[in-house]
Amino acid sequence: MNKIKDNLVLKPQLVMVLLLALVFPLVFFQLFSANFISWDDADVLLKNKDVHQFNIKAFFTKHYVGNYAPVTMIGFAIDWALFHGSAFWHHLINVTLHFMNALLVLLLIKKLTNNLWVAFLVCILFSFHPTQIETVAWVAAKNNILYSFFFLAALICYVKYSQQKHSKYYILSLVLFALSALSKPSAICFPFCLLAIDYFVQTKLTAKTFINKIPFFVISIIIGVVTIYSRTEDKFINESHAFAIHERVGYAGYAIWQYIYKFLFPVNLSVIYPYPANKTISLVVGYGVLIVLGALCYRLVKRKNKAVILGLSFFIINLLLVLQFIPFGEVLTADRYLYLPIIGLGLILFSLIKFKEKEYRFLSIGLMVVLGSMSFVRTSVWKNSISLYSDIIDKYPHSFVALNSLGAEHMLNKNYQVSQQFLNKAIEENTNYYKGYYNRGLLFAQTNRMNEALQDFTKAIELKQYPKAYVARANVYYVMKDFPKAISDADTVLKLDENNVKANFVLANCYDDLNQMDKAMGYYNKAIALNQDEPNFYLRRAILFGKMQQFALCLNDLNIATTLNPQYAEAYYWKGVAKVNLNQSPCEDLKQALNMGFQAAQQPLMKYCR
Repeated sequence: MNKIKDNLVLKPQLVMVLLLALVFPLVFFQLFSANFISWDDADVLLKNKDVHQFNIKAFFTKHYVGNYAPVTMIGFAIDWALFHGSAFWHHLINVTLHFMNALLVLLLIKKLTNNLWVAFLVCILFSFHPTQIETVAWVAAKNNILYSFFFLAALICYVKYSQQKHSKYYILSLVLFALSALSKPSAICFPFCLLAIDYFVQTKLTAKTFINKIPFFVISIIIGVVTIYSRTEDKFINESHAFAIHERVGYAGYAIWQYIYKFLFPVNLSVIYPYPANKTISLVVGYGVLIVLGALCYRLVKRKNKAVILGLSFFIINLLLVLQFIPFGEVLTADRYLYLPIIGLGLILFSLIKFKEKEYRFLSIGLMVVLGSMSFVRTSVWKNSISLYSDIIDKYPHSFVALNSLGAEHMLNKNYQVSQQFLNKAIEENTNYYKGYYNRGLLFAQTNRMNEALQDFTKAIELKQYPKAYVARANVYYVMKDFPKAISDADTVLKLDENNVKANFVLANCYDDLNQMDKAMGYYNKAIALNQDEPNFYLRRAILFGKMQQFALCLNDLNIATTLNPQYAEAYYWKGVAKVNLNQSPCEDLKQALNMGFQAAQQPLMKYCR
């Protein structure tokens, strides 16, 4: 009888899971043909040698894009080992993890409220609300999904511990929390969520309630300290947004209002929401929101409305780290920051309304259709970088960050005229935006306008001691044969980072042209040791070997260069030259170089291959 009864209880939940499984591929279908995005995808995955080499030691000793997240990096390494650079599979992984998180949300809310319909409605909001698209669609945001998976699983275990008092659930919750914190530092708010659950589950908070949180807080403090260090090291602490404390508090209230508004009215979504233009109005609104929230919390506690208190607590706690009390990045709010907090808002909403079962069914289907349709439309924006940045500019035409990114993307596609228009606009919008000058300098360098490139790189350096701008300026000085200045800039970079591969390569080229061969060889060796996949490094070292009459070593480097890049015409030409000096037939390589358009191969081909 008990088994039959259990099956009857589980049946509606199973139907809900199957319905979610059916709708998920429809809503996220367009992501399966989407490409990678130039923001962070390259740094954490596409060009990350540690990921490609599955360097476990590096994952636990280094930080990436301001985050110490070894578990996430292991996840990226597994994905790369299986799928390499296939955007389809990486998007599929994100969607699958999001689906798993949705099931955990269903289970968590069911355990907390003992109301399956409330749990299902919150799950639908979490699954298909349009603000969730940013996290799911952005490959680099896998850290957001992965830390949430462990976070939600740890909460479920803790709820079981609170209800059953079995220590195994406490230990499992602690382990899962540690994995969450090692996936993304945002997890460090977890102990405060436990206190909120304790208040919801228990009739009275005791000393033991706080004592058993100590291990969780210890992990949070350690990860918090590491995060401040990594974000400072990677220059993610944004001093331009280091407002006075009373302004930060006001902006925090304003951000909370924005998140609530986007939750209720998910229209005109964007990857970037700039700081509000009118500081006074936004601060007044922010403080007003905080006062209202304070009064609301007081009334809720008095009325002992625990479900709403839990939802509000969960929402606020999981936003605390992104309310810009410690300023980072260029924006005040972001859709991805609502990924977990939206659970709290959903719990509030559906705890306040009571329906009959038939009405719950209609509401569930309606919510899936409306939110699913909105999310389906939103996924189209993530087709590629240009479509994404263009969408931002459509909504925020004065966003210098988006203008700069769109200009850089067009530059990558060699649309130089269009690129310059966007970069000029970015600089007009913010004359102190160093990245705008840096990218426009790159454009000028690529289009052989070296004096203009120097001016922009110098301006970028004046605004911020930006290593990339020093390297780029050093390279321009090298092209202009101003070797002392090129060496000076490259040396400046190496004082900050001795493993900067581009600075080492510029120095190698300078000393090569100055015929200081031993110095040049040392820097070429260092550059190749740092990056063994760049064919140009091997070409330049091969030419130096040729100068030193070491033609066997020269030919070996050229073979590596053409292996790495089979279309490298210049390398085939020099292979022919090396083979002449080794008394080998150069004809095949010289023909290959000429067929690829390298005209310098024609004369030696006629001379040695008649």
